[in-house]
Amino acid sequence: MAERIAIDFELLTRHAARVEQVAGDVGVARSAAGSINLGGGAFGLMCNFLVLPTSVVSSMAQSALAAAEQMVQRSAREISAVGRDFTTTEETISAEIATLESELRSVG
Repeated sequence: MAERIAIDFELLTRHAARVEQVAGDVGVARSAAGSINLGGGAFGLMCNFLVLPTSVVSSMAQSALAAAEQMVQRSAREISAVGRDFTTTEETISAEIATLESELRSVG
């Protein structure tokens, strides 16, 4: 059994920021998937049979990446919330212990 549990709020904050960066990177990938243009030029004339399947796959990829981006953003928010919750709980417990110690000193 652990003797001490230590939560480093600053480390959680940095981790949440990094996860938010990953969400941004996923957003860039989503944007890139949406920038495919197969309609014109030589490709459109020579390989027009591929335009529809590629468009469908591109659309599906955009949807999947948008969902992934939202999940990663939510993860970053939740990581930050965990850090805040631990910090608030620790401060509350510390204040209660200080009050209890003060009251015990006045009795003794």
